[in-house]
Formats: sequence, C-alpha cells, structure tokens
Amino acid sequence: MAPTRYELTLRGPISHTLLDVIRTRFDHVSTPGADGTVLVVENVDQASVRALLTLLWDTGHDVLAFEETT
Repeated sequence: MAPTRYELTLRGPISHTLLDVIRTRFDHVSTPGADGTVLVVENVDQASVRALLTLLWDTGHDVLAFEETT
C-alpha cells in the first residue's frame, strides 16, 4: 500500500509558529509554495488528519481544499 499524502489549501499564509507546532506533531510536513497556503502532510492516519484540521480551525485558518493522494 502506497503512503497517503494530504494536501490542504488554506486561505492566506500559515504562521511560522503554527508551522513549527505542526512539524513537531507530524513527521513529514512541507509547504511547497512560498506563501505557505498549501500544507502537505504525509504518512498520517485519519485521526491525525482530524487533529491537524482541528488545530488549523482552532487557530483561525480557513481550509479551502483538502485532497488525499497516494
């Protein structure tokens, strides 16, 4: 089974402080765009994705798109 990869598109940039928190909690995290509006997380389970979404929503970020790729 191929690793699961999630791409989350956010409205506006993600703060460096929050990105540091996310990178502490999840192993494979990147922001391919310079503005940080796309967050890529790899090798996480469904519960971790839910925790990530909750963290983003609790810190005032709007998730515009959520895509799962393998």
